[in-house]
Amino acid sequence: MTMNRRKFLATTAATTGAAALSSVGTVALAQDRQIRHFWWGNPERDRRTFGVIDVFNGKHDDIEVIGETLGFGDYFQKLTTQVAGGNMPDVIQQGYGIIFEYIERGAILPLDEFVGNTLDVSNMDQSALDAGTFNGQLYAISIGANSHMALYNTEMYAAAGISAGDGFDPFGWTYDDVKRIGVEVAAANEGKYGTDDNTGNYQNFSDYIAQNGVEMFNADGEYQVTAELVIAWWELWKDIREAGATPAGKASAGLVANPPMAEWGVVSGNTATSYVWSNQLVGAQALVEAKLGAAMFPNTPAMVPGSVVQPSQFVCLTRDTVDAEAATTYMSAFVNDPDMTDILGLERGIPANSVARAALQSKLSESEAASVAFFDGIRGKTAQLPPPAPSGANEIEQTFQRAATGVLLDQDSIAESAANFVRQAAFIRRRAG
Repeated sequence: MTMNRRKFLATTAATTGAAALSSVGTVALAQDRQIRHFWWGNPERDRRTFGVIDVFNGKHDDIEVIGETLGFGDYFQKLTTQVAGGNMPDVIQQGYGIIFEYIERGAILPLDEFVGNTLDVSNMDQSALDAGTFNGQLYAISIGANSHMALYNTEMYAAAGISAGDGFDPFGWTYDDVKRIGVEVAAANEGKYGTDDNTGNYQNFSDYIAQNGVEMFNADGEYQVTAELVIAWWELWKDIREAGATPAGKASAGLVANPPMAEWGVVSGNTATSYVWSNQLVGAQALVEAKLGAAMFPNTPAMVPGSVVQPSQFVCLTRDTVDAEAATTYMSAFVNDPDMTDILGLERGIPANSVARAALQSKLSESEAASVAFFDGIRGKTAQLPPPAPSGANEIEQTFQRAATGVLLDQDSIAESAANFVRQAAFIRRRAG
C-alpha cells in the first residue's frame, strides 16, 4: 500500500497521535512525490486551477501538486529570478510570444520521451502540437486557443444607441470606428470614456505592424519595426485621445504595463472598452455586472486584420523539475482528465483536446458560450500566425511600454521617443544574439 504524506498525516492523527508521527514520519514523508505548478492568473483562473489541483491530488495518492500563482507582471519577474537561481517549479505556464526565449536558454525541457508514456497527446489538435514544437521537438502542451479581443460594456454602448449590428460590426470595425464610437459612448456616459488608450498596448501595436505588411522580426531575428511606424501608432491614439474617447494621457500612463484585471477600464467601469486576450472574457465577466460584448481588435480602413489565433498558454516542463514523470503525469491530466478539464472550462481558451472540447459543449456558461461564438465570428478573418519571437522580445516589449508611458506623460516628443525605442530594440536583439 502506498502511503503519501497527506494520507499518512490524516491516518496517524486519527489513530495513534503525535508520538506515531515522530517515530515513522521520516519514512512516510519520503514516499510522497511533490511537484510545483506555477502560473500567472486572476481570481477566476486561480479558483479553477486550485480546484483542478485538488482533483488531481485526490486521484493520485503518490503525487502531490502544490499550486503557486502571481499576476502577469509579477509572474515573469519571479520566473526570471528562479531561472537564474536554478529553482524553477516543475511545471510552468508559458505564452507563445516568449516561449522560444526560455527554450534557447535551456530553461524548458523537450517532452518527446514522455509522449505515449506519462504524457498523452493522442486527442490534441495537430495545429496545437505544431505550435508547441520547436526545432523538431515538442516543448509545450497547449491549454487552449486564443485571439485578441476587444471587450466592451454593452450597457454603456447601449446608452449611446450603439449595439452589435446597429452601427457597429464587432468583426469588421476599424480604427476610425474606435474613435467615433469612443466619442459617442463617452458623451452618453458622464464621467466615463469610450475606450482604453492603447498607446502602450504592445499586443495591439503588434497587430498594427502586421496590418502594415511588416514582420516584427526577420528570419535572422532582426527587429524590423521602423520609427515611422511607431510614430504613426502613437499619433493614431493621440488623435483618439484628443477627441475625448479615452482618459487623459496621465490617467492612462499608470495602466500601460499589463495591469491586473481589476484595473482594466472595462472592469473598473472607467471606460467602456478594453483590449485583451479572448480567454480573459470569462474572468472579466465574473467581475462585471453588466454584460460584456466581444469584438475583434480593430481592422485598418482597408479591412486588413492584425489579430491571429494562437495557443492561449502552454504548460511546460522545466529544467529544474525534481520528478519529470510525476510532472508530466500532471500535465497530461491537466489537458485530458474530464473532471479537470470540466473545471477549467474555457477560461484559458478553447481546449486543444477534441474530446474535452466536445464534452464541454453542453456545460458552457453564458460567458464561455460568448467566447465560442467569438471564435465562430472571427473564422477566416484573422492573420497568419507568425513564428515565435526570438530572445529579447520580452525586454523589447517592456522598453516599448516605458517609451509609451513617457509619451502619455508628455515627457518626450513622439518622434524622439520612437527613434530612441527603435534604437534600443535593435540593441536588445543584437545583445541577445
